[in-house]
Amino acid sequence: MFLLSSLRSTLAWKLLIGFALLVSLYFFVLASKLFEVPSMSITHIVLFQFKSDVAADVVYGACQRMLALRDNCLHPSSQKPYIKASLGGKDNSPEGIQNGITHAFVVEFANAADRDYYVKHDPVHQDFIKSLDGIIEKAQVIDFTDRAF
Repeated sequence: MFLLSSLRSTLAWKLLIGFALLVSLYFFVLASKLFEVPSMSITHIVLFQFKSDVAADVVYGACQRMLALRDNCLHPSSQKPYIKASLGGKDNSPEGIQNGITHAFVVEFANAADRDYYVKHDPVHQDFIKSLDGIIEKAQVIDFTDRAF
C-alpha cells in the first residue's frame, strides 16, 4: 500500500513538474516573440524629382528601368537576382510636403552586403544611374533596418 501511494505521489509529482516545464516553455517562447531581434534586411528608399521639361515617356522609361533592376541585378557569386523586393510609383500624396519629389521607390535587400554591392559595384545599377543623367533634378536615398532605432 505504501509503495502504491508513493508511486502515485511520484507520478503526480512528475506530471506536475512536466506541466510546469511546458508552461515555462510556452512563456519563454511568447516572451522571445515579443522581444524578437529585428530582421537584418535593409530597406532602401529612393526618391526622385524629375526635371520639369522631361517628357512623360522618358520618365516612364526611367521608372520601368528602376523597377527592372530587381530582375536584372545579379549577385556576383550566384549570378541570380538578389533584390528581395522592389516597388515604386508616382507621388500622389495630398499632404503637399513633397519638396519637389515626384517619384518614390522602395527596394529590399536581404542584408547590408547585398545593398553595399548594389550601391557601389553592381554594373547594372551603375548603368542605370548613368541613364538618369540630364533627367533628374534631385535624388534622395535613405536606408534602414526595420526596428533598429
